[in-house]
Amino acid sequence: MAYQWLPPSEKHQPLWPGECVEIRELPNGLRLEIWDYSRRLAGDRWLVGLLIQIPIRPSREHFSSPELYERFVREEGLFYYRYRKERHFVDEREREAVFFSLKENFLRAALDYLSHPEFAERFLATEVPLYERRIQWEEEVRRREEEAERLEELWRDRPL
Repeated sequence: MAYQWLPPSEKHQPLWPGECVEIRELPNGLRLEIWDYSRRLAGDRWLVGLLIQIPIRPSREHFSSPELYERFVREEGLFYYRYRKERHFVDEREREAVFFSLKENFLRAALDYLSHPEFAERFLATEVPLYERRIQWEEEVRRREEEAERLEELWRDRPL
């Protein structure tokens, strides 16, 4: 999978810097962050990168068990709605105009959707089950690996 730029956090440091260029408080109480992670590629050519993210904090009621909720709070803390758009090999003189165009086109198309009063609930209704299935899958893989190691140890010194 190709590298995807993410804003800096306690758990992640990006390969190159970015800048939060705008924060908007949405009518539904969410905070929309607009990040510019553009960088020079070669000479006067740029990668123009736009990341729009909305952090969403779930509550205990969104999870099927208190244990999964506690694990999520400990390991993740927040879900993020993220939208990413990039343009490659943009002339340096056009960089700001391209970024502005990417940002405005997204906001024009999606701002009403993101501002909907039920956006967070609907988003969490999708993301929490995906998180729970991933955790269950990771636990199953861990159990199978432990069983394989246990059988390997049990049969290691036995003659064939």
